[in-house]
Amino acid sequence: MSEDKMVREGQKQDEDLPAGLSVPAGNTGKAAPKRTRWNKLLLSLCIIGLVVFGFLFINEAFIKPYQVEKSVELSRELYEKAEPVDTVAAPEVTASAITAPATPVEEPARDSQGRLLQFKNLLEESPDVKGWINIPDTNIDYVVAQGTEDEPDYFLDKDIRGDYSKAGTLYLDISSSVEKDDTTRNLVIHGHNMVSTKEKMFHCLLDYKKAGYYKEHSVITFDTIYNTGQWKVFAVFITNGSSAKEPLFDYRKADFKDASDFLNFVYQIRIRSILNTSVDINENDQILCLSTCSYEVDDYRTVIVARRVRDGEEPTVDVEATEVNPAPLYPASYYYRYGGKAPKLYETFEEALGNGAISWYQ
Repeated sequence: MSEDKMVREGQKQDEDLPAGLSVPAGNTGKAAPKRTRWNKLLLSLCIIGLVVFGFLFINEAFIKPYQVEKSVELSRELYEKAEPVDTVAAPEVTASAITAPATPVEEPARDSQGRLLQFKNLLEESPDVKGWINIPDTNIDYVVAQGTEDEPDYFLDKDIRGDYSKAGTLYLDISSSVEKDDTTRNLVIHGHNMVSTKEKMFHCLLDYKKAGYYKEHSVITFDTIYNTGQWKVFAVFITNGSSAKEPLFDYRKADFKDASDFLNFVYQIRIRSILNTSVDINENDQILCLSTCSYEVDDYRTVIVARRVRDGEEPTVDVEATEVNPAPLYPASYYYRYGGKAPKLYETFEEALGNGAISWYQ
């Protein structure tokens, strides 16, 4: 292009612009539309990104927690509104009745299958319901369900109706059983350690590592669909959650071959406990483990262990006798991260008992 033609083109562009504006020398204006298209595309992408981020934030911060709250509210309403069966009137006592065989009378607190009536509405909502757990003066007041052999962790992210729930449902380990004629010696309940929802599930279990908290929450109520029960907390420990990187103490073990097997299991719990408590244990007891995630090391668990209150026993604990264990046994990964070393301990319950190292066996 000749110099004269370039000048004429520049003059023509200047004439098309508002007064006081001109095109810089050497700029024909042809690149402007291309830059505009890129700017519009970038703006559109930014807007889309903000919308997606906003939706995800609202979903995580508001929608999912709301779904959890509604699910928990529903289960509590169903549990609290269970209708009692009319009390059976006592028959008139006569002379013949005194000598006649006693007539069995159905216990009014149970249905025809022997299940507690307080679970009637919950069982109609879901046959997977297995119980209800409550720890006074905590958020723990929840239904307990159980998955199947094919889906043992089904309730990890489901409510009792099978709908998605960020907090899931407290659930029995698949090795545990609360059935009428098949109850295991050790019952294990799993639950999330939630911090992002109003319903914290098993989050407060982490506080049991403090003696003061234990003293105020030493008794748990866990009713199965067949039996009511109170449980005295006797231990709290932390452990690895799998055997992928180091040996696993399998606190989920459900049944035991004999008294020695059971008492050695309890001994392994006691030597790991962060607290030494006054609650005694014997070979006839049933125990309950509450397990939740904790983060001392990756994939760790905090486990609270309680034993069932015996027939005729008061549901109280001498909490003033509670002491912090100066040397609990931790997994090797704990010492690797925090230093220290494992304490020297007797290998078996029998050896420890024979050497006077056990005060909790009665």
